[in-house]
Amino acid sequence: MALNDTVTCRIEKLVYGGDGLARIDGRVVFIPGTAAGETVRARITQLKASFARARVEAIIDSAAERIPPCCRIEDRTTGEAFQVPGCVYDHLDYAAELQAKQQQLAAFLSRLTGNIDSVLLPPFAAPSALHYRNKIVLHTDRGPRGLRLGYRLEPSHQVIDMEACPLACDAINAALTDLRKSHSFQTLSPGANITFRHTPHDGAVWWINREPPSMPCAELLTEISPAGPLRVPRDGFYQVNPAVGDALVRTVAAWFAEVPAYSELLDLYCGVGVFGLACHAAGGTRLTGIESGRNAVAAAKLNAAALGVPATFLCRALGPDGVPLDTLVGDARRTTALVDPPRDGMDAAITRSLAASGIARLFYVSCDPATLARDLKIVLASNRYRITRACLFDMFPRTAHFETLVELSE
Repeated sequence: MALNDTVTCRIEKLVYGGDGLARIDGRVVFIPGTAAGETVRARITQLKASFARARVEAIIDSAAERIPPCCRIEDRTTGEAFQVPGCVYDHLDYAAELQAKQQQLAAFLSRLTGNIDSVLLPPFAAPSALHYRNKIVLHTDRGPRGLRLGYRLEPSHQVIDMEACPLACDAINAALTDLRKSHSFQTLSPGANITFRHTPHDGAVWWINREPPSMPCAELLTEISPAGPLRVPRDGFYQVNPAVGDALVRTVAAWFAEVPAYSELLDLYCGVGVFGLACHAAGGTRLTGIESGRNAVAAAKLNAAALGVPATFLCRALGPDGVPLDTLVGDARRTTALVDPPRDGMDAAITRSLAASGIARLFYVSCDPATLARDLKIVLASNRYRITRACLFDMFPRTAHFETLVELSE
């Protein structure tokens, strides 16, 4: 096998990230845009010692799950169609995408523990595989025919001048249309970032870089959640798929309520407090939340006060130089820890502290199964905890990503 060789191979499975995996002469070859069971002809684009990457040139034997591409945008100036960046599964029907993601999660978890059949629950499917996002970020640049507004393509970083996004909710696409017709569009500069965000309470708003929104609204938006109405910084984190995000919060609260003895709550990476506040409403007692974002903590305090919850939210770093974990725990034997870190997972020091804390139960919410597996490996190595159940929530249909909820107990 050499660079630019054309090979014919059969796709064994789809791995995390969305690529099909084939084997040629004992070497693993990753081929995007394929489906399990397909036979394809592909051209080698990269060679490494233990693997290769290739680009599909023809589908010889197509899978039954293959569909016409469903996540494409058309360049307004050229008419050329492009895949929305990150939509690695837009050639598969949704059931096949969900099955592939469940198999990927099972592979990650099986490396940590033995038989996972008893702990891995059926996945939660998104009610809609398209038009679900309540937030997108678009970019501008100058093209031969004027200003372009849309997504950047990799690796060229060219901006596709698009009319609408098939992942964005209808209200955001309508706001994008209105922006294009407005005087404000003519004042945009190349290199600007335009954020669109929608909530049922506030409607669709947009702003340029970090400037104030273009229409009257407060700095805080209102999200409707299972915990109740929550105030959220307009540029702060909140789940981009409301239907799946709400299902995830409801599930955490339901699992929490099953064991009333573990009623004290430690909410790490708490954001605006949605998990902790929902669990408190399901029978929680003492609630302490930790978050490094000052605006998110301020919002969490407002939310707790509005909901009548006597919670403590602290703006502290979580890490070797941050607040010691043991100072946040009241009675460890009565405590449930909620952890929802960013994509890069927990700091190793916090993970080790959790593993040694004696906390009765831990819920870990993750948007990256690789960092989830890394952190769980540390926790499980303490021989104090075991995985009791796990569930995939497909927060990001058509993309490689998904959310996972894992419960650990002694």
